[in-house]
Formats: sequence, C-alpha cells, structure tokens
Amino acid sequence: MVIQEIRKLSGERGAPAASKEYITFRDIWSFLRRHILLIILMTMVGIALGGLYIAKTEPTYSAIARLVIDHEQARIASQDASTGTIIIEAAEIASEVEIVKSEAIARAVIKELNLLEDPEILESRSWRSTIRSGIVSLFTLFQGEPEASGEDAAGAQTEEETMRRTMAGFLSRVSVRRVGQSYVLEIGYTSTDPVKAANAANAIARAYMQASLNAKAEALTRGAAWLEDRLIDVAQQAREAALAVEEYRNKNGITQVGAAASLDHQQLSEISTQLLVAQANRATESAKLATINRLLAGDIMDGYVGEALNNTQIYKLREDLQAAAVKLETLQSRYGAGGAPVRAAEEEIAQLEGEIRRELVRIQGVYKTNLETAITREKLLSEQLDGLKQTTAGTNLARVELGELESRAATYRRMYENLLQQLLGALQKQSFPIGDARFVTAATPPLSKIWPKTTLVLPFSMMLGFAAGIGLAGAREVFDRRIGSGERLGRELGLPMLGHVPATRFRSTWNISSGSETGSLRYVLDAPYSNFSEALRSVKNSIDATFPANGSIVLGITSVDAGEGKTTIATNLAQLYLNEGVSVILVDANFPYPHISHLAAGQGEDLGLTMAQLGSPPSPSIEPEKVERPLPRYSERKTKSRFAEMELKEKEGGQPLLPEKLGELAMVPVLTVDQIKRSAHPSHRYGHLPALKAQVDMLRDRYTVVIVDLSAFESSVDARVASSYLDGILLVLGNHRKMTVERLAEALATFGKSRVSILGVIFNRSTRRRRPPGALPASQFYGGGHGTS
Repeated sequence: MVIQEIRKLSGERGAPAASKEYITFRDIWSFLRRHILLIILMTMVGIALGGLYIAKTEPTYSAIARLVIDHEQARIASQDASTGTIIIEAAEIASEVEIVKSEAIARAVIKELNLLEDPEILESRSWRSTIRSGIVSLFTLFQGEPEASGEDAAGAQTEEETMRRTMAGFLSRVSVRRVGQSYVLEIGYTSTDPVKAANAANAIARAYMQASLNAKAEALTRGAAWLEDRLIDVAQQAREAALAVEEYRNKNGITQVGAAASLDHQQLSEISTQLLVAQANRATESAKLATINRLLAGDIMDGYVGEALNNTQIYKLREDLQAAAVKLETLQSRYGAGGAPVRAAEEEIAQLEGEIRRELVRIQGVYKTNLETAITREKLLSEQLDGLKQTTAGTNLARVELGELESRAATYRRMYENLLQQLLGALQKQSFPIGDARFVTAATPPLSKIWPKTTLVLPFSMMLGFAAGIGLAGAREVFDRRIGSGERLGRELGLPMLGHVPATRFRSTWNISSGSETGSLRYVLDAPYSNFSEALRSVKNSIDATFPANGSIVLGITSVDAGEGKTTIATNLAQLYLNEGVSVILVDANFPYPHISHLAAGQGEDLGLTMAQLGSPPSPSIEPEKVERPLPRYSERKTKSRFAEMELKEKEGGQPLLPEKLGELAMVPVLTVDQIKRSAHPSHRYGHLPALKAQVDMLRDRYTVVIVDLSAFESSVDARVASSYLDGILLVLGNHRKMTVERLAEALATFGKSRVSILGVIFNRSTRRRRPPGALPASQFYGGGHGTS
C-alpha cells in the first residue's frame, strides 16, 4: 500500500474515525441527506401506487345486524351459590358465534335470497383457493375427464359443488363477533352493494333465530314424549311401593300415628320424658329436706330455706324477734342485767324463737311428704317404661324393614312429582316456544365504504414507499463503493481528509491560447472571504501544523485523474502563501500538460504569475521586465512583511509606490516545464525527472514553500516518481462522489514501495453547505461571472 508515513495530522484525524463504532444522529442525518432524492422518489411511488389501488379497487360495504341472547332462557349464565355472583360462560357465547357462521345457516340464507348463481360470491376467491383450483385443473388435464355414471348423478353433483363453492364464498364475507362481555352478537356481511349487504345480514340473523326455534321445538317434542312414557312407569312403581309399606305394617302390627312415628314409639318417648321429670322432682325434694334438717340441727341459718324465707308467719316472728332484741339492749343499758324488765324481755325472745322452730318443724314434715310422693311416682314410671320396652323389643327388626320400604315409596313419589312438573313445563313450552335470541338492531344499507380506506391505504402506501426508499438507500450505501465522505476514506484507506473546497462560480477570464477559463487561478485574491477562500485557508493551516515552523516545505499537489482541479488548488494555495508574506514558488511538474507554464508565459500579469529567475540567463521568449528575482526567505523576515518593507524603501528613496510595482510584488514565481527540461542533460530522453529533483533540492534552500503541481498519478509515471522527491503530497479529488474506494486503492497501489508521505485529501467541488459570509457584496463573494473549480 502507499501510505508509508502518517504524520501528526493523520494521527489526529484518523484515529477517531477508525475507533468509532456507534451511530449518532449526525450519521443518520447525513445518510438521509445523501439519499433524500431516492427516499422522496420511492415515497411518491408508494403514494402513487396507493392512489392507483384506491382508484382501481371496487368499494365494498359492510352492514351489521345486532342480536341479543337471553341468558336466562339459553342458560348462558349460572348462579354461584356461595358468592351469589353471575358467572358468564364464554364458551357458550363462542358456540353461538360458530353456529351463526355454520354452513347450515349459510345454506338457508343462500336459498332464501337466491344467491346460488351470484357472480360476486362465486368470483370472490382467495389466493389459496386460486392456487388450489389451478393445481386441480392441471391434474385433471393430465388425468383426463372422469366418466359420468349418468346425467342425473352428474347434474346433482354439479349442483352440490356449486352450493359448496357458494357457501365458501358467502361465509368468507360473513363476520360474527361478541360485543365486549355482553350477550350481544354483531352479524356483518360485506358486499359491493350496500342493499345486498343489509339484506344478507338480516337474513343471517333471521335464519339463526329460526334455527334456534326449530331446534328447541324439536328437543321439546322429543323430551315430552320421553317424559310421558317415563311418568307412567314411575307412577306404577310408586303405587306398588306404597302398597308394600301398608301390607308390611299390617302384617307386623305396627300402628302409625301421624305421618312420622308409630304408637309404641310415641308412648315410649312420653314415658321416658315423664320418668326424667319424676327423677328431677325426687332430687329436688331430697335436697330441700336435707337443707331443712341441717337448719334444725343448727348447722346453717334459716335464710338458706326457701319456705322459711317466703313464709309470712316466720317473717312476722323474725320482725318481732328483732324488735325484742332491740328492746333488750335498751333495758340492759337502763336497768342492768338482772332487772325485772330485762328478764321479761329475755323470756319474750325465747318464746319467739320457740315459735319459729315449731314452724320450721312443720315445713320439715311437708318436705318429707313431698319426697315420698316423688319416690313413689318415679318407681311407677320406671316400671311402666320397663314394661313398654319389653313390648316394643319384638317389633324393632320389623321397623327397620318398614323404614326401608317407606323410603323407597317416598323416592318413587318424588320422582313421579318431578317428572309430572317437567312434563307440564315441556308441554307448555311446546305449545308456546320462546326463542333464545331477538333482534336489537336490524341491518340497514351502509352509507360509507369500509374498503379501500383512503386514510389507511395512502399513509400505509406512503410508509411502504418510505421503507422501500430507506431499504434501497441502505442497499446503495452498502453496495456503493464510492468514497462520498472523508469518514469512509479514513476508515478504509487510512487517508485523512483536510477539507472540502466548495464548488464556486469564478470570474470568466478566457484564455484563447489554452482554451480554458483562468479566473479560478487567483480566486483567493478576488474573493478573500468566500467559502472557497476560507476552505483553502483551512487546508493551509492543516499543512502548516504538519511541518516545523521554521523549516522549508516542498509540497506536491496531484490527483487521480485529470480535470479534478488540482491546478486551481495549487495556484490559489501559492497565492495564499505569497500574500501572507511567505516566500513561495510554484513548480509546474505536469510534463504531459504544462498548463501553468503556458499561463505564466502568456497571461502572467493578469493571473499574478511570473517566470522564476534561477540565476541563469533568461529565456529569449520571456521579456526581461517580467522576470522576478527570488524572494527572501520567510525566516529572515519575522517582524515585517515583504510588502511593508518594499513600501518603506520606496518612501525613503523619495520615489512614489507605483500601482504596477505593487502588481509585480504580488507575482508568484513559476518554474515552468521548459525551464526544467532545459536544465536536463540534452542527450537523456527522460532526463527531466533528475532535473526536477535537482531543481527541487535547489529551491529548498531559496524558498520557504515550494508547491509542485504534479500530473495525474493514475496514468502518469512521472507523478509517482516525482512524489518521492517531496516532503508530502496533497491528493485532490474533484469527483469524490464518483470515485470508488477500489479505484483509489488501485491507483495508490501504483506507487509501489516508493517512500511517499500523503498529507491528506482535499475534496474539490464539494456540495457540502457552508454558512454564507455576512454582508459582503456579491461581486466580492463570487468574483463576477461563472465557472467551476
């Protein structure tokens, strides 16, 4: 490869581009800008195709009829006993939807509306059916026509096939869906005729309701007949079971009292209850007697005996006793313990206590009598219970068998009653059937079409066109090997990009001898603040940053092919260095087409070019006054420019500074091809290359900047050889959007193993936008006239 030296400039610019592994919004915007015309074109094509589809497609209409299914009649909802909520059985709703879309409903509607020969339905075939029919026809063609068994059979088969195809086309136009979580079904039909769509939707709804009624009536008829037969059998079995119960009861002497229990069971229950009551009474009376005994013995107070508390006589005696005790205390405090009144009070108290005891003894006698009565009653009831148990013990086994017979008879009775109720309900529904569905809204002819929708087709086609444009642009980006941008140049070839020189309209200065425009050769002087000049100054700064500050620069400018604007870049770059006070010389090394040499000899004064004076006698073809001496070195003039120094000398000598002298001072010396060839050995056919090397080595010591205008290196060996004499070369690409990476790589490969330092690449005639200068006049910006770089 040809990139042997990558200096500071290439290292700073090449590394970020090589290490970049992500896509930014700037990259996306750049991609869209590069392919904006293709994307817009494909988008417009998509819109045009969408409009054509809308114009050529016959509009279709959809009519919708709504039915509601009665969930109570159709058992679509069931009651949850634990929570009391309604459980919606979505499976039954889905079943009803499939019934509406069944072939039976379709067959009924086709016959009702006479759609068997409808061309719209027969011609509405999907792409799958079209392919399938084509394959079947192809096989039929190879196998031959099958032999028909008879005309009637062939006619019937044809009619059935027509019906099947009609049903398939009809069902493809039917749509049935459930509205949310409700019991409402929407039945839709699509057709090119809105009236036909409404009639078909209503016919489907009516056929579904009629089919539901017919199915229910048929089921009720079959159910009623079965119930009637079953009812007769169950009635006979219930009668036989009841007779068996009564016969067994009479046989075993089991008397039935009421509807639930027998006589002996009832007596046994009553005696058992009375015995329990008697035992409780005995225990109560025994407890009362024990309490009164303890009271009389003095173990407890009389307040624990209920009779003592509730007896009025004892209550009165207690009050008198309490009053006597109070009186005794009063008398003792007054007369003392041995007084007569005190003794009388004590006798009264003793008398009262004796009366209370006699009353308690009377209560004790009552308690004893009650206890004896309770014990006698308990004994009597116990004896009756034992006797009844002995009586009923023999009939217990018979009662078990009787219970089983009664249970069987009751079961048959309940079965008979249930069957009778079901039969009555079935007969009632059979006489007055109720449908499971009813109309909510009948279908009406729709006012607007459902397809093609302009608001849907056009945006969709536009998006498809845009996507196709993006896809083609991406494919073009992938398969297009043109350079296009400096990023690809640095990523694939490692060449840094120094700048974009925009396409510019130059002042028209036609050179009759060379047959070309020459206004572009000093455009940096005619329009110093134009985009062209700013871009070239940026390139110059990049070059200056690459080389040492006080050293000389030998710079070559070349291109892959001729006509890419390298001469324009070389001359304007030389003018730029010269007008910054740098000693510069322009060397014309384009030996096949010495364009600059001809211009310097013919129109040098107009273009700011002059023949270089190398110390030898001037050529006879050049006038002496047009030859300029070599300029001093830039390093020798650090404080003043050449123009200021010359002007000062003119003023000190008393001579005015003439305008024509100022023009001479702005001349760029040009080492022409003829001068180089004359310095070569006369007998050497290719001696111009060693002569060029000698001249370049000589000019290094005389000038700060030496710019060598090389020929196109793709087809010229001279440019590839001369490049090794230079410090670096600039590669000008005037057709970078047409130049492919492979072609540039092959062209650079022609340098072989030569030591060549490529400083960078300049994109000439770039369409990259720049900010226009502020308030500069148009004449200064454009330089007048038209032209291309």
